[in-house]
Amino acid sequence: MFYYNAVANNCQGHKSKKITFFGIKRLFYCFCGVIVFIMEKKISINDIAAACNVSAMTVSRALRQSSKVRQATRELILAKAEELGYFKLSRLGRPEVQKNSAPARVRLILGGSGSTVSIFHSRLVNTIQRNLIRHNCECVLFSNDASYQSFLILSEALKRQSADATIIIGDFPEGQLKSLLMSCPGAILLDNPGLEEFDATFSSFNFDNYAGCSAMLEHLLASGRRRIVLLNGSKEHFFSQAMEKAYREKLARYNIKVDEEMILNADFTAHGAAKVMQDFMRKNIKFDAVFSNDEMALGVYRTLLSCNINIPGEVALAGCDNLPLGQMLYPALSTVDLDYGLLADHAIKFILERSEVFNPKRLLIKPELLVRESTLK
Repeated sequence: MFYYNAVANNCQGHKSKKITFFGIKRLFYCFCGVIVFIMEKKISINDIAAACNVSAMTVSRALRQSSKVRQATRELILAKAEELGYFKLSRLGRPEVQKNSAPARVRLILGGSGSTVSIFHSRLVNTIQRNLIRHNCECVLFSNDASYQSFLILSEALKRQSADATIIIGDFPEGQLKSLLMSCPGAILLDNPGLEEFDATFSSFNFDNYAGCSAMLEHLLASGRRRIVLLNGSKEHFFSQAMEKAYREKLARYNIKVDEEMILNADFTAHGAAKVMQDFMRKNIKFDAVFSNDEMALGVYRTLLSCNINIPGEVALAGCDNLPLGQMLYPALSTVDLDYGLLADHAIKFILERSEVFNPKRLLIKPELLVRESTLK
């Protein structure tokens, strides 16, 4: 107060007095802020250790995701650290040294065309990236849209980026896939069975698409559907071939003659499927079910409902892939669940545990049938 009065008495005019007052006010608030900052207790590793009844070293290891800490203990420590608001972004300690050094850099090469690149493989790519980070691996992602020019750009980029392991995800034209397998010996193919002539140069982890399609067709046939339209992707695609093989064999077992006009091919998109379905319906061919993948099933939904065809009362509709949108449709879409998380786990485990001598591995994961409203009678 003395300081304020002294300054005020020496000021000429009300304006100077007002400025001095606010200046002192700001100084006062700054002073209070410093006091609060000093009094605020910083959370340390020792605080977390005391709260969890473990040593500070155990907390340090848990924060660095060390395998030396039991999972239950690590989860307890991480939960308590989050609760206490521990976020020390710098100097988190020495990086965990692994006895068996993991690959320092892993390349992810993602192939496909149109929306299939992001829709079908987003969960797979996210899971792989999280797992690699957890094991102190750097993950470098390359994407290709199946065009020749895009592939040339990809090839040049791969030359500039060395890696300790390569994961190839999705669909590539045969020529491009051959080139990749020759350029990246020992690569791991995910959701792509690969090429027989390169059998010894790569590993593959895939879904048993034939088994998944067979399970859905069996469900449709067992529920009394006999005029099933198979709406496929391109004829050359490995998934389309697995679907058609299952379709022909299942109908044969039920002594149903295959009507070739009921095997349709689109481009794996909802828009393309809607157009193909509209063209098919102009032929006035009777049908009581449609089997496709989830994205193309969206186009079929629109086509059937625009013609006032009841799903599933008049026509059952089934997909494959278990995209999140399918469950939100009405009626909810019956589908085949492809566990991309499990697929990623197998691939990462193989990379981390493989020896210097390359031994290719083949794995097929059986999908799960998910029956929902769109196929119930």
